[in-house]
Amino acid sequence: MKILTALAAGFALLAVAAGNSFAIADQGGPKIGDVPPPLIFTKPIQGPATNDLTWEKLKGKVVVVEFWATWCGPCIKAIPHLNDLVEQFKDKPVVFISVTSENEDVVRLFLKNHPIKSAVMLDDFEVLNKAYHVVGIPHAFIVDAIGRIAAITPPQRLEATNLEEILAGKQCSLPEPEIYTVSKNSDESVPNQAPPLFEISIREHKMPANIRGPICMWSWDTNRCVIDGKIATVESALYSVFDEASSRVCIQCKLPDEYYDFELRAPLGHANELQNQFIGALRATFGIEAKPTTKVMEVYVMTQISTNAPGLREVEKSGGGGGMNGGFRLHGSPMKGLAGFLEEALRNPFSMRRD
Repeated sequence: MKILTALAAGFALLAVAAGNSFAIADQGGPKIGDVPPPLIFTKPIQGPATNDLTWEKLKGKVVVVEFWATWCGPCIKAIPHLNDLVEQFKDKPVVFISVTSENEDVVRLFLKNHPIKSAVMLDDFEVLNKAYHVVGIPHAFIVDAIGRIAAITPPQRLEATNLEEILAGKQCSLPEPEIYTVSKNSDESVPNQAPPLFEISIREHKMPANIRGPICMWSWDTNRCVIDGKIATVESALYSVFDEASSRVCIQCKLPDEYYDFELRAPLGHANELQNQFIGALRATFGIEAKPTTKVMEVYVMTQISTNAPGLREVEKSGGGGGMNGGFRLHGSPMKGLAGFLEEALRNPFSMRRD
């Protein structure tokens, strides 16, 4: 048992559904008629080797590239439909590839209970997702036999007639995707305006009808005196503004379902005052009380016995990596960083001790 400082807030957890009936295209991403970015996979989970799935080797075939995840409800609902299409076109030059960025063990376990008949390929760190500017899943690109993007669509809307059209060299009858982007240079911005010395603003974000884009996008400076949230929930604001893992936030009642844009600014060295003022903003805007509190609870204790354990070596510089759907991968991370990711994964606070 250990006494920890936590954040108690008067609202309840929300689950955000990611379903939509329209494809979403990033304005800077590949479009219909474009040559698609190269297919670069980490490794196959099922299906052919990665070097057999290049656009050069796939030329002459229609290729369906679907982006999905085991935690995505609409992705799971689309599996039987895609499996039916795989069966219908198994004797025709059509290739189905399902791409995920999750932990390999999580995906393999999922496939035991939810068989997928297409090739399943791993995309560590979302390299392919980023190349294709995927902003919402499930999401699919259909590439024709000459190597051009013929359609961009949610896989549940792809029908056998659409694939027959593309096989015959005809224009696909699927609608073009909607384009939705979040720009920092919105109509509300004033060019060349001096940055505020102190600011807390909360604006409701009205997402266009039938569109579900990227949500809860947060960024901050190293001093946590400048914090921005785009299309974010109040729940995500708690974690981001107060820099606390979800396991350290006690949630006790319901909050609004809407999305908001948050902007917080404070002079350098006044991060604590910014947090206190944000508590007041939550109270005034939503009638929500948030306050630091102490609580006795079970924790994991990481004990650092030695810094020169056999087989371990210190890297020369910090690296990249981070959270992935289903796990995390770190390169050149301090032990505190590892503790933070383990805390989030195991949903129990971590404490560190050096013996």
